[in-house]
Amino acid sequence: MMTDLRVRYGLILALALFPILLFSIYMAYMDGRILLVIISVLAWVIAFFSLWVTTDKLVFSHLRNIKRASDAFAKGDSEARVGEMPNAPIRISELGRAFDLMADNIEERETRLLDNLDEKETLLREIHHRVKNNLQIIISLLNIQERKLKDTASLTALQETRGRINAIALVHRGLYEGEDLRVINMPIFLSRLVEELKKGLGADEKNVTVTVKVNPVNFEPDTAIPTALFIVEALTNAMKHGVPNGGEIDISLKRETKLITVSVADNGVGVPHLSKGGTGSKLMKGFARQLSGTWQEDDVENGYKTSLIFSV
Repeated sequence: MMTDLRVRYGLILALALFPILLFSIYMAYMDGRILLVIISVLAWVIAFFSLWVTTDKLVFSHLRNIKRASDAFAKGDSEARVGEMPNAPIRISELGRAFDLMADNIEERETRLLDNLDEKETLLREIHHRVKNNLQIIISLLNIQERKLKDTASLTALQETRGRINAIALVHRGLYEGEDLRVINMPIFLSRLVEELKKGLGADEKNVTVTVKVNPVNFEPDTAIPTALFIVEALTNAMKHGVPNGGEIDISLKRETKLITVSVADNGVGVPHLSKGGTGSKLMKGFARQLSGTWQEDDVENGYKTSLIFSV
């Protein structure tokens, strides 16, 4: 922009001085001396460059300083300022001071916004931390209650409930520990979740190997929670019905464009069709509806597989 302005100014200056050049050449020509013509041309050139240099020093140099400061500020240098401009015309000095004032106001507002954002982020992390702690207290209460129960069905129901609550608690833990409070890092989150579930369900004692393969994706909490609860139910069902006497369970989360596929497969005996309408199956169907997705289950050749498919 500055180069274009200087070129235009040069053309205007040349055109403004051109009549004087013509008149000087004409007078020298009428006098009949070529030397006067040469002197007239040289005088025009000297006058042109004198005006050019003077205008550049008094006007364009200050405009270039303003442009450099504005470019640097636009690129993120919050300290960029025009500063003092000695010998600048009044209007240009006012323009420089106006830019500096604007930059000071923008920096002050940005500082306040960042401070407010940090404060809100700290409060939000504290909220997630407190929610997680409260859920952990509930889990501890369930653990205490579990020691008093002797009935196998009641113990199983209590353990399943504890697993569901623990999944939600881990979501909140992932939120306040993550860099971005808006999303959950699913590979890290699911690895923690499965480790907790393995301990709670006694996978090692039952000789059950659980593997997790998760694509590097981030979910919002509203997506992460039903996904986690689906895995809790599917893993619990696989441990209870698929490989009660030992085996392998594979958990995967794959992303293909905007389609997410979560699957839990085991190499057990499969699940009898009459038992597929239990509480776990109903809950998994509910989680699929919550995500506007579909739930699939298959008795495969080497076991049983259940899948949750939805789009993000």
